[in-house]
Amino acid sequence: MAQGASGTGQGPAAVLMRIVPLAPATLMIVAFFLVPIIWAIYTSMTNLGLSGYAARNPAFIGFENYYYLFTDPRTWAALGRTAVFVGLSVAGQNIVGFCIAYVRQMATPAIQSLASVIVITAWVVPEVVAGFLWYTFLRGDESGMNQIFDIFGFAHQQWLLTAPLAAVIVINIWRGCAFSMLVYSAALQDVSSEVLEAAEIDGAGRMQSIFGVILPIIRPVIAINVVLTTLNTLGVFGIIWITTAGGPGTRSETLPLLMYNQAYDFGLIGYGSSIAVLLLGFGVIASLIYVRLFKVGEARNG
Repeated sequence: MAQGASGTGQGPAAVLMRIVPLAPATLMIVAFFLVPIIWAIYTSMTNLGLSGYAARNPAFIGFENYYYLFTDPRTWAALGRTAVFVGLSVAGQNIVGFCIAYVRQMATPAIQSLASVIVITAWVVPEVVAGFLWYTFLRGDESGMNQIFDIFGFAHQQWLLTAPLAAVIVINIWRGCAFSMLVYSAALQDVSSEVLEAAEIDGAGRMQSIFGVILPIIRPVIAINVVLTTLNTLGVFGIIWITTAGGPGTRSETLPLLMYNQAYDFGLIGYGSSIAVLLLGFGVIASLIYVRLFKVGEARNG
């Protein structure tokens, strides 16, 4: 029996040889992923403060923070702005990224390289730097944007005051479209030229080829990229904080900024943790959708 077990590779030594290489990765996941999540969930059920008695002796209060969270109009307003910010940012990043990838594919190698460098540079710039660059470009009557408006005779605009949410959405699209461009550039290379030529012979124009041939073929890639950009956009903080700080008032305050304001401006660490758990829930849902779409894509490709 022992020989049979070892012969089939199911003996203790074989099992141990499979477990040991995974141990470091497992320990790192537990230490740097699961433990902080469990601690955040626990903290969200306490009245932990940033200073004072509640910081030294936090008390367990159950779901009280969540009760206040879901009954606070400010939470629902921030949730609505987060939905708008994420939805328009994801749509913009995917549309702009696909358009750049499609046009880039038809350009010469030199133009392709130049376009890649320009777009990817915006992506690799840290959030704080990108936010400050756009802050100086949009702020005040003498901003770079208003100087461009002067050339065309347009009236000056105070974008960070009159349309703060729209401004940060544009900035996030500008910074994040490079990732989508890379994804769609790889996907477009897998579209058979014979299929496109057949569509052209059948009388399909450029737009008909895009919507009738290319997009259906790369649909699994589109679905996965939408989920990935959603996950990335859910946690955007630096761009909004640097450019508008959630203002004026709370007009561009999303859930990450609400979490920061509650935890550090008001010292309510426990309450801020409940907002973090809410964001984590959204991320888990998006991750489950991603896993499902990835399996569907593998099944179709298989």
